[in-house]
Amino acid sequence: MFNWDPEAAARTAARAEMIKGTLWLLGTAVVTGVTYAAAEPGGTYVVFWGAMAYGGYRFLRALYYWFNPKALLKKADR
Repeated sequence: MFNWDPEAAARTAARAEMIKGTLWLLGTAVVTGVTYAAAEPGGTYVVFWGAMAYGGYRFLRALYYWFNPKALLKKADR
């Protein structure tokens, strides 16, 4: 018989959020690098600080929930 483990499901969800946060962080870092590389010497380039911070926040929040799945389950019960 199948036994559903809510903590395992919470960890799976947290892992998916860690991946999304990492993609936000690395993706915007790559775009920032491309704009830097495309800028002429002394020219202007764009640094996507907000998007990188969002990706870092999303990753760290998911990491917390991965180590503490009960906290995520408690949040879901609200």
